[in-house]
Amino acid sequence: MSATMEFSTHYAEAVRDDFDLFEGVDEHDHSKGASGHTHALDVAANTRRLWHDYLAQFDIASAILTVAFPGSGPQRHAFLIGFDHVRGDMAVTRQLLTMADDLWARIGEQPVHHFHFSGAAFGLGIAAGGVGDAAANTALHSGIAIQMKRDGKIIRALFFRQDGADQFSDRDAGSLQLIAPLLAESATGTAQLAHQSQRSAMLEGMFDRVSLSMALLSADGQPLFLNSAAAGLVEQRKWLIRGADGTIVAANPGQAKQLRESIRRAATATADAPVEDVFRLDCRDGEWRLAYVISAKSRTGDGTTRCAMVIIMGPGKVDAPTSLLEALGLLPSEQRFLGHFLKSSSLCNAAEGCGLSEETARTYLKRVRAKLGVHRQMELAGLISGLVLPLHAADSPAIWER
Repeated sequence: MSATMEFSTHYAEAVRDDFDLFEGVDEHDHSKGASGHTHALDVAANTRRLWHDYLAQFDIASAILTVAFPGSGPQRHAFLIGFDHVRGDMAVTRQLLTMADDLWARIGEQPVHHFHFSGAAFGLGIAAGGVGDAAANTALHSGIAIQMKRDGKIIRALFFRQDGADQFSDRDAGSLQLIAPLLAESATGTAQLAHQSQRSAMLEGMFDRVSLSMALLSADGQPLFLNSAAAGLVEQRKWLIRGADGTIVAANPGQAKQLRESIRRAATATADAPVEDVFRLDCRDGEWRLAYVISAKSRTGDGTTRCAMVIIMGPGKVDAPTSLLEALGLLPSEQRFLGHFLKSSSLCNAAEGCGLSEETARTYLKRVRAKLGVHRQMELAGLISGLVLPLHAADSPAIWER
C-alpha cells in the first residue's frame, strides 16, 4: 500500500516528553563530560555512522527508529540516522519525532507501508548550514514504514529515499524487515551504554561534592576512582602520592608498606571477612590525617569486582550551617554566639567577639548546652563537628560569617 503524506505546520511548536532521545546530546562538546561519557558519545557516533553506511547500499538517506519496551508505558527510545544537519537542535528533532508519530497514526497496524513525502516535511532538503534548497524541499521522496514486535518490544522504523532514487520494492521491504530488529538491538545497546556512562558521570559529580577524600583502589593500588578531594590530596603530595607505576601510596616511606598491604588485603578479602583498617598518616610538617581502608565490592557480589575503599579524614569542622542549628532549636543570636565560642580560646574572647558582656555570654552558653544536651566545651565541639556534613564548605557560609 502506498500514499502521499501531507504534514501540518503546527509541528514547529511540538514538545515531546515521552521519548528518551538517544540523539539528544550535543556530541561536539566533549570538554564538559567525564571521560566515560565522552567514550559513550564516540561509540554512539561510530554506531550511527556504521548503520548510515550500511543503509546507503539500499539507497536510504536517513531513518527514524523507535523502540518501546514492555512495561515502559508510553516511554520510548528514539534513534535518528542521517539527520546530521539537525543534530543538536532539540526543537527540530522533536518536530521530526512528532511528524513520525503522525505518520504512524495514519498507517495503523500495517507491518509495511510505502509512502511519499516532501523534503520539507522531514528536513531532507535542509543544508548543513541551515539554508534550504527549494527544489529539494518541494520534490516528493520515497519512504517505507516497517513495524513489528520482537521479544515484547515494539519496533517501528521509517526509511527515507531522496528524490531521484527508485521507490522501495517488495524485495527492499523484505530486507528491511530483517534489518530493523538488528538495528533496534544495536541502537538500544549503544543507548544503554550512554545511559550507564551518564549515570556514572552523575555519581562522580555527587562524590565530588563530598569534602572527604575517597578513593577506590585495586589490589595493587591502581586507582579505579578518585573524587575531587582525593585527587587534590594526591596533588598536594603530603599524605598520599602517585608512584611511578601509577599506584597510590603513602607519602611517608615508613607508612607506605603498611598501607599498601592493607589495600591488598581489603581488595582481596572474602565477603564474610571484610577488612576495616585505620591508619595515621603523617607528613613532614607534623600534620596528620586518619585513613580508613575498607573492603568494597559491587552489588552483584561478583568476586572479580572487589576493590579497596580508602577514606582520608579531614580536620574537624565546627562550621555547622544555619539550617542544621535551627533544626536543633538554636535561635539566631545563639547560633552567632556558638560560632564565636567554638573558635575562641575562652568565654571572655567569645563574648568580646560577639559584642556581649561575659555574663550574657555565660547565659547563652548555658542555653546552648541545655538545648544540645551537653555539659562540657569538648563535648559541644565534638557534637557540632560530628553533625557537619562532609561537603565542600563553599555551598554554605560558616555561622560566624553571617
